[in-house]
Amino acid sequence: MTRNWGLPARDAQRAVHDAKTAKPLMTLFVSAVFGVIGAAVAAMSFAEARDVIANLFHGGSLVAAVVAAGFGCWSYVWLARPRFAAQFSGVSDGFSSLLRFYARAALALAVLLSVGVASIGFAPAVVTVLILCASGGAGAAAAFQTVLAFVPHYE
Repeated sequence: MTRNWGLPARDAQRAVHDAKTAKPLMTLFVSAVFGVIGAAVAAMSFAEARDVIANLFHGGSLVAAVVAAGFGCWSYVWLARPRFAAQFSGVSDGFSSLLRFYARAALALAVLLSVGVASIGFAPAVVTVLILCASGGAGAAAAFQTVLAFVPHYE
């Protein structure tokens, strides 16, 4: 008679390890915090861009702002594609890898916003607005990415 002393079978050990590293409540909390950071970066970026060029979001300048925001959005999606693929495939990351991803992404968003804000006095207004709108688009994509974590059965 073999005894396992209450230890799970070899094939179930991986599931036990995955359950330990998943930390679902902390994952949702960190995702919510990152979503707030992304939304805040988007809001601050677009507000700063509106202050740089008066009447920015009207007429022809709206097209340039939308294109720059789209570039920032799709750049974020492309750079974060492994994380998006993990969300859509249902394969979850361990909490530590998710936390590292969110930390790097939040730092990149903060740097992009800082570059845009720092260029207000030095670069031409159009360049500053394009950087800020790209930052806003990336922040909006980051916020959307975290919303996906809270939508049940989206896959």
